Amino acid sequence: MRKLGNQDNNIINEIDLNETMQNNAEIENETNTENIVNETVTPTIEPNVTEEEINSDYVGTEEQESTNSEQTEEEKVIELVKNQYGTDQGVSFNIANKDGNIYYVSVNDTATTAVLAWYSVDISTNTVTQQ
Repeated sequence: MRKLGNQDNNIINEIDLNETMQNNAEIENETNTENIVNETVTPTIEPNVTEEEINSDYVGTEEQESTNSEQTEEEKVIELVKNQYGTDQGVSFNIANKDGNIYYVSVNDTATTAVLAWYSVDISTNTVTQQ
C-alpha cells in the first residue's frame, strides 16, 4: 500500500508541476505581449518626395551630378584617345583600367577584337601617351 500511496503522491506532484509550468508560460506570454504593445514605432518621413518618385527609378540631383561627371570624364578620355589615334572607323575604344587620374585605353579592331594600340590618359592634365 505504501507504494501505491507514493505513486499517487508522485502523480499529484506531476500534475502540480505541469499546472505551475503552464501558469508560468501564460504569465510570460502576457509579459511579452505587454512589451510589444508598449513599443513605439516611429515612421520615416521623407520630405518633398512624391509617391511617383518612391515607386520609380528616380535618381536625385546629387546622384545625377556624380553619374554625369563620371560619364563625362570617361567620354572625355575616349575622345582624347580618338583624337590621338586619328580615326574611329573599324575600331572600338575600351577603358581597361583606371589608376588615380590615369586611364588605360585599348583600341580594338571591331572585326577581330585584336588590340591595335594602348594609350594612357592623365585626365588631370589631358595628356595622352601611346604605350
